[in-house]
Amino acid sequence: MPPPERPSTGPTDPVVVVLTGGASRRMGSHKPLLEVAGRPLVARVLAAAGDWRALVVGPTQGVPDGIRAVIEPVPGGGPVAGLAAAVRALPADEGAPEVLVVLAADLPFVTHEHVVRLVAALAGPPSAYAAGPLLRTADLAVTVGADGRTNWLCAAWRLPALRARLEEVGDAYGRSMRRLCADVPTAVVDDPDEVALDVDTPADLDRARGRADGRS
Repeated sequence: MPPPERPSTGPTDPVVVVLTGGASRRMGSHKPLLEVAGRPLVARVLAAAGDWRALVVGPTQGVPDGIRAVIEPVPGGGPVAGLAAAVRALPADEGAPEVLVVLAADLPFVTHEHVVRLVAALAGPPSAYAAGPLLRTADLAVTVGADGRTNWLCAAWRLPALRARLEEVGDAYGRSMRRLCADVPTAVVDDPDEVALDVDTPADLDRARGRADGRS
């Protein structure tokens, strides 16, 4: 199946937010800086932005030069707090993007084509997976793997809907992505090639390195 047509470029193009925070307890070291095929994970994820603007939230080790970065007011608050920091860093007027893509910094195989699919999914109605009226367009598009697991950190949001949802949940520190996304009209984007495979443990990293160099 050919990839969806890429939306036209312009000042209100989607912004791709890459979250680099997190304690990396299971890995034991700062995950975004770990290398797969000779490149830090965070650099591989940022490449998926293509020509769209990218914004890093969190530590900047391994981030290529020229990428804008912000830090949460209170680091360590989790991905919802990171998203809130990203939203605060974006314009609130006519210069604001219509769509914000959120990616974890530990997705070594995510592609721009998949990011485009997420953005394109917002143009259609929510899938039956989502709560809410089926005739309403989706405010959130999430990646769901072949195993049925939802990856809330490989997703695209309509920015006005995300702003409103963050206001509803209040203090973002420590909030879960599942709670943030609850009851939001959602479209599902499948992932048959497992481009949203994440790296949480040393074993995951070994598998990713093997996949990257053709060993698995």
